[in-house]
Amino acid sequence: MWDLLEYAVEKALKLGAGFVEARGEKQVTNIIRFSNEVLKSIESTSLIGIGITVVVGKSRGHGFTGVLTEESVEEAVRKAIDSARGLSEVAGLSAEPIEYKPKEYSGFIPSRNKDPEHIELEEKIELLRRGVDEIKGSEGLASITAIYAELYGERFFLNSEGLRRHWRPMRNGVYFQAVVRKNGEIGFGRELFASSYGLEIYEKKTPEEIAKKAYTSAVESAEAKTIKPGKYPLVADPTFIGVLAHESFGHLTEGDYVATKASILHGRIGEKLGSEYATIIESGDPVNYGFYIPYDDEGVATEKVVLLDKGILKAYLHSRNTAKLMNMQPTGNARAISFMYPAIVRMRNTYFGPGDMTKEELFELVKRGVYTEGSTGGQTEDTGNFTFGANRAYWIENGEIAYPLKGVVVRAHILDFLKNIIGASKEVIVMSSPLGGCGKGGQGPLPVGDGGPYMAIKEALIGGGV
Repeated sequence: MWDLLEYAVEKALKLGAGFVEARGEKQVTNIIRFSNEVLKSIESTSLIGIGITVVVGKSRGHGFTGVLTEESVEEAVRKAIDSARGLSEVAGLSAEPIEYKPKEYSGFIPSRNKDPEHIELEEKIELLRRGVDEIKGSEGLASITAIYAELYGERFFLNSEGLRRHWRPMRNGVYFQAVVRKNGEIGFGRELFASSYGLEIYEKKTPEEIAKKAYTSAVESAEAKTIKPGKYPLVADPTFIGVLAHESFGHLTEGDYVATKASILHGRIGEKLGSEYATIIESGDPVNYGFYIPYDDEGVATEKVVLLDKGILKAYLHSRNTAKLMNMQPTGNARAISFMYPAIVRMRNTYFGPGDMTKEELFELVKRGVYTEGSTGGQTEDTGNFTFGANRAYWIENGEIAYPLKGVVVRAHILDFLKNIIGASKEVIVMSSPLGGCGKGGQGPLPVGDGGPYMAIKEALIGGGV
């Protein structure tokens, strides 16, 4: 692989490129699915190839090939050069990169004592089956869906400055969904777990525990009550609050949006946007169960970036190009879904920072309101408005969980939401997803992580299902 990357860089420079990046990639994705107690399918896909990004003048072009020969690499290089030259007349902002002094990744590295790449398929099937066996035959259970998914491989990087990187991305996780029929009602429950640990993590986060949570959630869903739409105090768990950190705030800090003034956060560095409990961090460090990313696809080490510090906007996320456009430093946020695409500004692990309270103290603080766990998805707008559904929700009475709620949806403007945060727990949980990820610019799903502490919010607009 290295010989071909070196060949690509040399060829591009000879053809007139002022700056060159060559990325090699090998990736395997495996997915195992159960329907009830039946092993339904096993899917495996492999990806291998080289991508070349060039800067000619002030324009950028990209080419790629899945055939690892010098002839194919040269063809990809020529396509990248032609693409850059073809864009020269219409390019608005310069694509030139800022100077980068290489650093090494210094964050947390999850253990891989049982690396999925070297574990037999039968062991992974049995891992998933353990969760299915835990809840099969449970009262009212109508169906079970179970999924195990993993990706692993290698990334190679070389640029015309001589920067060379090599790392091994890996993610694996499980997902369980249960459907329950009870007293004429149908309940749905979902639970998942994913990380960049090896399979030894399932000794701590067992598939039995995860499947049982999905079943319990389905039972609660069948029994859940509706809530009258209105403004209520809120306690949100790390998996719900993490979605807001990523979707509603993180995207607004991406350097390409900011540089083109498409973000409502343009020009607001130093401005107080939230309460003292509102700290948002972005990093390649997985913290605990996030996605391990030591280097981005420009070879930049993925250092921790404090975007929001006690409510004050401190930074944006950058590639080398957007950093140059805004006279800032690259943050290690240039990422591509594969060698077939150029790297653009993307998130890694985005999460709210810790507070000084316990979970129990947050419930006491709220006394009466709504508690949300996880998210079923939603939407966010460039204006900062967002709507997200909770995977599970409960009514809080006298600082304790009273009963489950049905179809809870939280709506707010992210800047109003940040100002209304009144407490956060010491504990922070960051997690990835077995299959999902972030989508942007036609590239998705890109593996990411998100999370935070448990958080208390003074009030949010909440609606409920029927």
